[in-house]
Amino acid sequence: MSKLLNADMSRILKAKSLYYGMIITALLSVIFVLLNKEDNAFTSIPEGGALLILPIFIGAVIALNISTEFTSGAIRNKLIIGHSRVNIILSWAICFTLVTILFFAVYETAAFVSASLLSYDLSAVHGDNVVKNLLLVFILVLSNIFMSMLVCVIIEDVRSVAVMFLIQFSLMLFSTLGYEALAGNETAELIFRFFPQGQLESLSVLTAPDKPLLTVVCAVISGAAMLILTIVYFRKHDMK
Repeated sequence: MSKLLNADMSRILKAKSLYYGMIITALLSVIFVLLNKEDNAFTSIPEGGALLILPIFIGAVIALNISTEFTSGAIRNKLIIGHSRVNIILSWAICFTLVTILFFAVYETAAFVSASLLSYDLSAVHGDNVVKNLLLVFILVLSNIFMSMLVCVIIEDVRSVAVMFLIQFSLMLFSTLGYEALAGNETAELIFRFFPQGQLESLSVLTAPDKPLLTVVCAVISGAAMLILTIVYFRKHDMK
């Protein structure tokens, strides 16, 4: 398993798409900071931006890497030398968790550093709210990577990049329109806690999050379900 992890992580770190994605993520973070100011103070640290941007770019990195493994025959080679399908999935899960940490760190660092360099008034920002909201954002984004993995093992080629974009955009559209239309509906509010785009309007480091434990439970259930489905599908699926 350790050799598989090392090989997968090495390949991911060598991919130019990873670094292009992080650079664009940092630039977009700065743009969100500029858009979220009023009288030189934050109206909101742009966590809605993180929940919108990170699933798209991390999903693209996942799709590009996994589709390359399928089309290049790398997965067949892994199976031939004795790696189990479960270990292949678990290795991806660990590697893309690290990728998620990288993207998350880049986005948040760019947001706070740019705010400081622009001399924004951060007096309304309290450490407790910052920690709670950032943890929620990270958990929501992390849970989303397993859906990306499931899509990739089903499609098996570069088309998964386009499919991932369409899925993430659809979730954003659904949550944006549904948030206002279904405001006050407890069932809808619960559903919105299962995916990152559903919390676009809910998280800001200036305020305490609403029912954070419930959001964590929903995100973990969503991520675990997607991971289990990925393992089950990949174990039974005959590759093209």
